Amino acid sequence: MSGCIGAQLKFQTVVQRAETGPSGWQEACLEALFTNMTTQDSHVCLIGIGMPIENRENGYIAPWEAAEIATDCINEAVQLVVQPAPPSSPSALVCANFKDAFNQILAKRVRGSRVKLGCGEDIPHTRVGF
Repeated sequence: MSGCIGAQLKFQTVVQRAETGPSGWQEACLEALFTNMTTQDSHVCLIGIGMPIENRENGYIAPWEAAEIATDCINEAVQLVVQPAPPSSPSALVCANFKDAFNQILAKRVRGSRVKLGCGEDIPHTRVGF
């Protein structure tokens, strides 16, 4: 899986932001095709990305900014987990390891964010690697 462009990720408001203070929730969905070039094993990796709209540490996080932050973290996780994966690694395992690394990296960048396997209903998918 190559890196993706931040503008491609489309964060959608799931919980509206209150008028004052940290609040609100936005989500995006990454649908990435992981293919082992040695074995030709492939797996569609569906990753749900959730981020506060506003928190104490980062302040207001606009959807475009959430996309940029998530993309930076995705690219870091790809470099740490996907690119160095051994040729014998099943694509589904690489997907799960990628999700875990992405979750850790994003959580350090934006407190309260989370990454999970699967996406919420009605969240637009950003497809990469197809």
